[in-house]
Amino acid sequence: MDDQSLDVVFDLLADQRRRYVLACLIDHTEAIGLADLAADVAGRENKEAVTKPPKEKVRTIHTSLYHIHIPKLVEAGVVEYDQDRDLVRVSETGEQIEHLLTVAADGGEER
Repeated sequence: MDDQSLDVVFDLLADQRRRYVLACLIDHTEAIGLADLAADVAGRENKEAVTKPPKEKVRTIHTSLYHIHIPKLVEAGVVEYDQDRDLVRVSETGEQIEHLLTVAADGGEER
């Protein structure tokens, strides 16, 4: 991976919501609906709460995924988005950054 590619990956991983999106997509072997992805991300962001995140929070996350995060991840080639079917999945490139995502989740301690 060259320096420019590494900069793109670090930019993508700099945002916690995008890290949650990638973690969720890596956890799923199949494409996931954008609404389901938003609910999963809301749950990850609301991890301390016992109850499900409020619908308004899920709706807000859905909007940010649709307008900001998914387009940025698609442009970088990390995810694929089928707008007609409203499905998102991690691309082969995204699978390659799984290790970096794991290192980031562990607080930077590589094992």
